[in-house]
Amino acid sequence: MVLAVKNTFRGLAAVASLVAHAGAGSVALAQSNPGAQAKASSAGEAAPAAAIPIPAISVPFEKFALPNGLTVILHRDPSLPLVAVSVWYHVGPVNEPPGRSGFAHLFEHLMFTGSRHVGREFDTLLESVGATSVNGTTSWDRTNYFETVPREHLDLALWIESDRMGFLLDVIDQERLDVQRDVVKNERRQSYENAPYGPSSLALLDTMFPAGHPYHGAVIGSMKDLTAASLADVTDFFRAYYSPANATLCLAGDFDPVAAKSSIQKYFGTLTGRARPPRKSKATPPLKKAVRLVVDEPVELSRVAYGWIAPPAYTPDDPALDVTMAVLAGGRATRLYRKLVVEEKLASDVDASLDSNALASMASVGATAASGKTPEQLEQGIDRVLAGLIENPPTAAELMRAKRRIVLDVSSNLELLNGPGGESGRAGTLQRFDHYLGDPGYLPKWLAAVAAVSAQDVVRVVKQHLANDARVTVVTRPSATKNAKQEQP
Repeated sequence: MVLAVKNTFRGLAAVASLVAHAGAGSVALAQSNPGAQAKASSAGEAAPAAAIPIPAISVPFEKFALPNGLTVILHRDPSLPLVAVSVWYHVGPVNEPPGRSGFAHLFEHLMFTGSRHVGREFDTLLESVGATSVNGTTSWDRTNYFETVPREHLDLALWIESDRMGFLLDVIDQERLDVQRDVVKNERRQSYENAPYGPSSLALLDTMFPAGHPYHGAVIGSMKDLTAASLADVTDFFRAYYSPANATLCLAGDFDPVAAKSSIQKYFGTLTGRARPPRKSKATPPLKKAVRLVVDEPVELSRVAYGWIAPPAYTPDDPALDVTMAVLAGGRATRLYRKLVVEEKLASDVDASLDSNALASMASVGATAASGKTPEQLEQGIDRVLAGLIENPPTAAELMRAKRRIVLDVSSNLELLNGPGGESGRAGTLQRFDHYLGDPGYLPKWLAAVAAVSAQDVVRVVKQHLANDARVTVVTRPSATKNAKQEQP
């Protein structure tokens, strides 16, 4: 095993310091990019990048690879007698060929149905030793599996994860495939077809990423493709992507590094190595024209949602877009909430988010109409708020609130070893940065980039990436029937 990287950690004391400073309204950290500063006033001049108190938060890690290609990341913290185990397979819808959508998510379910040596006792074994945070999730670019166990039961978790990595195909048969296929179909119905605003969400995704694009449709896959999946298709997909060379194992918590490395070699080192499949990395260009859809749904309140294709994860404008979304929504002092909910009373709720992925980020802004308000009024209100970000850039106070919320979200989830969804907590944070950048220790650089965002950066990304003529607009209209039609913008 070859040691590649070591890092240092200020720990939870740094997080506590951040919370204390932020609660006191302190602005202690000078931004790391002085050239990005701009002058500000509430009269519409550009605000400076608000300096916020970011301690030197980082997570110590050791990264190495086994001869069969498995990447391993270790983060030791003996403060609690627990160890988080996190396995990321670098496969998601981004890897699915046309007509095979939903395979990665289907395997998320199949991976819990048993393997050669563990059998079907996966949950029983983990529950018997007091494991927590046992789950698996699928995103556009990866699938993960994770659990947190008492430190004395680390070997049990490693055995289970290695057995389903190496010996899942020994037990998959048509019956198990059919059962899990039906489970996934039902999950899709509950999440989309029969969920309020679910059809509208699908219409937004399908229009942003047309048929043939890996992100077309939901992560869960289409009913047609799930129905068509054969046992041979599923087997071929597993052999292509579920191998040590296409996976990363992360341990976070109280373990002896020497013993842990020996166990990792014991359980994973003997698995067959296969070449790592190539990753798709070509960025998706923004939309060439505006598209507007009206979706009729059996809901009581209208809703308007905008979607844009933005640059991929961790490209230079990613921090500015994150800050922009935090300026727009996420609290009572944000622009969308203040304008649409409080002042104009057009909306009952508002949201803004950035989903950053390998081929493209998905920027979205939406609002649900207040009772008695029309979708036209709501759409005009959202447009006024977006235009206002350009005409009246964020103030220093707005920037500081947005950045503080981002940093507090990041720092508070570092109190967990495994966070919900497997992308937060210390294990998830190390995994995500390693997946997209090959650098598990990128967190301090990312926080510095967030701190450096200026009001002019916000104005620039709104103009460049959130333009009216490059977005999908989905209007959800209350109706007794469900259908969608495309209108000319």
